[in-house]
Amino acid sequence: MEEKERFMLSIDQSTQGTKAILLDSAGMVVGRRDVQHRQIIDEKGWVEHDLDEIWENTKAAVQEVLRITGIRPEQVAGLGVSNQRETVAAWNRKTGEPICHAVVWQCSRGMKICEMVGARGFETMIKEHTGLDLSPYFSASKLAWIYQNVPEARVLSEQGMLCFGTIDAWLVFKMTGGKSFKTDYSNACRTQLFNIHTLTWDEEVCGIFGIPMSSLPQVVDSD
Repeated sequence: MEEKERFMLSIDQSTQGTKAILLDSAGMVVGRRDVQHRQIIDEKGWVEHDLDEIWENTKAAVQEVLRITGIRPEQVAGLGVSNQRETVAAWNRKTGEPICHAVVWQCSRGMKICEMVGARGFETMIKEHTGLDLSPYFSASKLAWIYQNVPEARVLSEQGMLCFGTIDAWLVFKMTGGKSFKTDYSNACRTQLFNIHTLTWDEEVCGIFGIPMSSLPQVVDSD
């Protein structure tokens, strides 16, 4: 393997675990490492993941794939991230610490919130603005549930220190030491808070769900 050769690193943070894959300049896989994480399911059937575990597993997967291939970090020319898009994270902007477990896309705890929003007559408008049917599958009701039920969320919001995001935003925040709080369009459009016509967070929809817009990441192109 030539010292000047460059590689691409792909991180796939999925429902069951995290994969780190190295590809050469021809797009061929030269190394792969998978690390599984726990599925936290309570008696209600609610599904959670430990955000700290996901972050530690991401680091471990990357370190191990570099070790087994003998590729040095400086040979990695770029990094791509894919992730379970509707799963949500909430953390302290100042400390970088989670305030609760991630609420997974499979979790239906936002059902009552969706029912209340629908009963108020907002279902059609939300579909028109976001392109998504009102459903607890998407991120909006999950984030609303956290804001209503995790006391630290409201406190941090009042201090301007609350971060709400999908898993890509969490990983980018951690990888940059808190310097970058961003998501891409493909993740934002699955939150049910993003206006697909203006390509911005929808103030009206955020207000309906009670989500402070200051807690949401900047939306950028993934390239």
